[in-house]
Amino acid sequence: MAEAQKKIPIFPLMSVNFIGTLGFSIVLPFLVYLVKDFKGNAFLYGALGASYSVFQMIGAPILGRLSDYYGRKKILFICEAGSFVSWAVFFTALLVPVDTVFSFSSGLLGNIVVTIPLIILFLARAVDGITAGDISVANAYLADITDEKDLKKNYGKMAASANIGFILGPLLAGVLGATALGLKLPVITAGAISLAALFLIVFGLPESTAHAHKIHLGHHKPNTNAPESPKEKRPSFRYLMGLPNVSFLLLIYFLIYLGFNFFYTSFPLYASEGLKWNVTKLGVFFAVLSAEMVLVQGPLLSAVSKKFSDEFLTIAGGFILTTNFFVDDEP
Repeated sequence: MAEAQKKIPIFPLMSVNFIGTLGFSIVLPFLVYLVKDFKGNAFLYGALGASYSVFQMIGAPILGRLSDYYGRKKILFICEAGSFVSWAVFFTALLVPVDTVFSFSSGLLGNIVVTIPLIILFLARAVDGITAGDISVANAYLADITDEKDLKKNYGKMAASANIGFILGPLLAGVLGATALGLKLPVITAGAISLAALFLIVFGLPESTAHAHKIHLGHHKPNTNAPESPKEKRPSFRYLMGLPNVSFLLLIYFLIYLGFNFFYTSFPLYASEGLKWNVTKLGVFFAVLSAEMVLVQGPLLSAVSKKFSDEFLTIAGGFILTTNFFVDDEP
């Protein structure tokens, strides 16, 4: 690897990671209150929360593939520009009148009222989701510019920046949302941070020169039943799925994140309606929860991983996560 590549700073990449997680987490405490203010119900709130992930599922693989051919910096710019635009669109939803476009009643979904601000919110989350390939592209960039011996250390720094975003996002929403500007200030702040990240990419991040068709497969030999993938070509999806335990790990990953996102979407409903929390309490709760996650995934997991196998920790973590869903506040 060229010496120039080794000296490329990773601070702009860490900033991109931070912005990505902050943008996801800052809406957690106040989105449910916005939907209620705009005459939406629980179904529309859930659909709005899912819209980001749906569009991210579409956009992230495309952006990742494009970054292989056109360079990481260009795609990171597109991702952050999309994030900034989405916050600008989001802000307009707070300014327009709450006029009903259409409504209907359903025994299963309840009373559905679609207003102009709700439509704008859906558009904002769709734009943010379709351009939300920044974290995966940033990690690919990191792999391009980092020696093998420094990968673990630098990925640890990237994880730390993401964790900070998860902590500060809800905290900012809770604290700023309690000011005279209400929920406008967290949105303005998120947009300003996104704009700052955009400038960092433009002026602080050189293009990676090792981006073309690069992929890390580790040291495992592929399944003999998997089709061969020529070295000069990018490995196909079928080839990767043929690697040992990949499909099983993807299933576990899916189930873990299904439970994770189910909680992060449904709990604000319970907190706002059942516990009668305001946005500040909910923001502080999510910030504390994120801080606990950092401690568990950092020093605690590092300590116990020396005494227990990965299989045991995976099973134990899944069991703890499952039991937590059955814990109720009632005696």
